[in-house]
Amino acid sequence: MHNLCWKLAGAVHGWAGPALPETYGEEREPVAHRTLRQTVANTRLLVDVQNRRAEQRRRGEPAPDRVELPWSKEYFAQLGLVLGVAYRSGAVLPGADAPPEPPGTGTDYVPTPHPGHRMPHLWLAPGRSTLDACGPWFTLFTPDPARWAHPATGPWPLRVEALPAAHTGPCDLGPHGALLVRPDGHIGARWREGPERNTALRHALTRITGVTTP
Repeated sequence: MHNLCWKLAGAVHGWAGPALPETYGEEREPVAHRTLRQTVANTRLLVDVQNRRAEQRRRGEPAPDRVELPWSKEYFAQLGLVLGVAYRSGAVLPGADAPPEPPGTGTDYVPTPHPGHRMPHLWLAPGRSTLDACGPWFTLFTPDPARWAHPATGPWPLRVEALPAAHTGPCDLGPHGALLVRPDGHIGARWREGPERNTALRHALTRITGVTTP
């Protein structure tokens, strides 16, 4: 629902075009299909365990003292599907190095700064994470806020957050680069280096939200 709510809010409040909410299905339908496939796989795991236990009982074998960890770890470890979801739509500017197929099907969650993915958790200050800085606005994380100080004149809610230099490596950014995070916490655009022109941020927000501004 988070995916849809910020898009509806943008359309209602005028900082997004009427086509933005339509990207909800484009982004979430592939996730729904992957979730269903994983549900089927999990059900097969459970049925297999039940069948093996029934066979043990038939042979008069005692019940195991512990849960069978190999299957249960596979059954419950779904962070890759829950947190590793990557969106592909007009509301994401993927860049030239976008992976050909969004992940989100495995059991392991690997944080990544690629556009479309969830913004990774990184400490901005003691007790304050990148996740705390995100909210019902666009968040621009950059190690060089002064370089991005040119206002993106327009109706968009936007906050600029200083990214500690120690995080430029994990975010695959140069000293003047930036990550633009959408209100749902997913990365909408990335500039590895500084903006090529002062209108780069405005152009990205216009493309992501589909709003036409004078």
